[in-house]
Amino acid sequence: MDTFAYFTPFQITARARTRGCLTCTNFHGRFYSEDLLCERDGGRYVVRVPAMGCAFWEREPGADDG
Repeated sequence: MDTFAYFTPFQITARARTRGCLTCTNFHGRFYSEDLLCERDGGRYVVRVPAMGCAFWEREPGADDG
């Protein structure tokens, strides 16, 4: 059996991280059409795939509770 077929180097273990941008401190509930707006560093960035998140993702306190 090939063990590399199941290799996942970026495996997500935190439940909040699996929801990506929706649980990030930089998301304030604003959308641009069907895309999400990231408001980090005082700017606004359009995110096409919010489930992926990005390198600037910060956990919103309480996002993975209960």
